[in-house]
Amino acid sequence: MKFECFAFKLKILFLLILLPFVLPSRGQNGNLLNNNSINNLENSNLGSLTNRQISYIKSSYSEKIESRGEFINGKEYESYYGRSIYKPLLFPDKKRNSTLFTRTRRYSNMTLQYDTFLDEVIYTDTSRTINYMFPQIALNKDIVEGFNLYLENDSLIFRNFRLAESSMYNLKEGFYEIAYLGKSKYVIKHTSSFYVKDGLNEYKYSPENYFSVGDVFYRLTGKRKLLKLFGEKAHEVKKYIHISRIRIRQADKNQFISILKFYDSLSAVGK
Repeated sequence: MKFECFAFKLKILFLLILLPFVLPSRGQNGNLLNNNSINNLENSNLGSLTNRQISYIKSSYSEKIESRGEFINGKEYESYYGRSIYKPLLFPDKKRNSTLFTRTRRYSNMTLQYDTFLDEVIYTDTSRTINYMFPQIALNKDIVEGFNLYLENDSLIFRNFRLAESSMYNLKEGFYEIAYLGKSKYVIKHTSSFYVKDGLNEYKYSPENYFSVGDVFYRLTGKRKLLKLFGEKAHEVKKYIHISRIRIRQADKNQFISILKFYDSLSAVGK
């Protein structure tokens, strides 16, 4: 660890020496500093100048000198459901591959899990062990834009709806699976509720389905409310649901998607 730290500092020092040769001259059209910033820079102390140089170098050479684990920004995640039979993790027994999205980067081949009770994305660091276990980190929601979970039989695309945006769409703040995006839209809030059974803390998985045919989303509470969303196309959609033998209260994600695709097809032909 000491050697790696020394090597990193050596790289920074080497790049600082090279900095005057890689920065464009003041007479060029592509000058990074205008006259005002030059005056401000001349009035600043040497420490400020050094910090500016280091910032420039880090931004220019980040792929080479920064840790690929920079997304690890959060808190240690502790398993609070060790004795529970029903755990709050999303499909814990299914194998998966994952992709993480931040504001600036995409990270593939990740080991991610989603806690449906706490609404947290959990990263497992398989590159090291602590007390013979891989450490887990609840990632900082402020830097996570979304993530994908690739299961054996499905691909789940999640997006982080922050407060300002979620309020605009009539949704609660948090991570939602983007199940369908057409003229109509369908998102799923994977959530679980807490209860006690036989002295054990248990977690009941209760996903919430939200649909939109306009600007806001409405939570599905029954067939009547779903049909109301479709306005003048409700009769045709109701007939499709009957012919397809879809029971709304027992319907799965693919069946809901088929209903929305049918509705969108009616709108496309102007029926």
